[in-house]
Amino acid sequence: MDLLELRARRLIAQHLSPAVARPTPADPRTAVRSMGAVQGQTYPAGIRGLSLRWAGPHDENDSAVHDAIEAGLIVRCWPMRGTLHFVPAEDARWMMRLGNPPVERAAARRRPGLGLSPEDVDTARRALHAALADGPLTRPEVYAVFTAAGVDPGDNRGPHLLRALGGEGEVVQGPKRGRDETFLLVDSLPVESVELGRAESLALLAARYVDSHGPVTADDFRWWTGLGKREAGAALAAVPGAIAVDGFHMGAWQADVTAGEIEQALATEYRLPAFDEYLLGYHDKSFALADALRPQVLTKNGISWNFLVGHGGEVTGRDLG
Repeated sequence: MDLLELRARRLIAQHLSPAVARPTPADPRTAVRSMGAVQGQTYPAGIRGLSLRWAGPHDENDSAVHDAIEAGLIVRCWPMRGTLHFVPAEDARWMMRLGNPPVERAAARRRPGLGLSPEDVDTARRALHAALADGPLTRPEVYAVFTAAGVDPGDNRGPHLLRALGGEGEVVQGPKRGRDETFLLVDSLPVESVELGRAESLALLAARYVDSHGPVTADDFRWWTGLGKREAGAALAAVPGAIAVDGFHMGAWQADVTAGEIEQALATEYRLPAFDEYLLGYHDKSFALADALRPQVLTKNGISWNFLVGHGGEVTGRDLG
């Protein structure tokens, strides 16, 4: 397929442009499940990205997404690459357990330099879980728990421990309390966690990714999940009913996308938030983002800004509005 068709099909898959074969989600919870996960490196940008995918670009009221987070139906956690995403509450545990092993191996190598021993991590885990059993805590309150347990959260130890312990699958972020993030136990959520083995988890995540981001390559799925190349490639190739074209995989529903819907996706302009899935969902961002514009939108050291997508599905620069 040519570049324009690739962009259009990705815009449609991501619920940024409509197609009969890819119905618009009815609510934020359905939207985040349909997307698999939505980038959440910054709290407001993640909420805006999720809102766009169910309420559309002309509805700038994100209150329904906030309400779903307040209700515990959507949570923010670390399912992939050790990076924050918004996910359905019932899926948080299995998604984090699937994506955590490579992140934990890298984190363990950093701990001696941070002055953290394995015993410190165990102590912090026990203290955190015990404290959260009484209800959600803010980041400063969690750091006070670590301090009381004898683990100093200073010099980046606190952020490291929260990310590491969160990624294990037992702790997520809930609604903000003022400007502070809050942390709570998965077992305290109002929905029952889905329990899946590794093979089932990988198959489900691959299927959701193909549906929500396709056309995609094995490198795209490996990048998005942070999993090994062989494992990611095998899971992608095994998605039931997926269409494979020139190394790309996409959901079976894509066969019913019309030429008119392709044209509409390419004729529309989009205002997308920082870290949006339209770029962060793929290993190779050059399909839509020219190298000359990259410093305005998404730097290689992980900084992003709101951006504009013009006719043809190509990023035109930073959104200064």
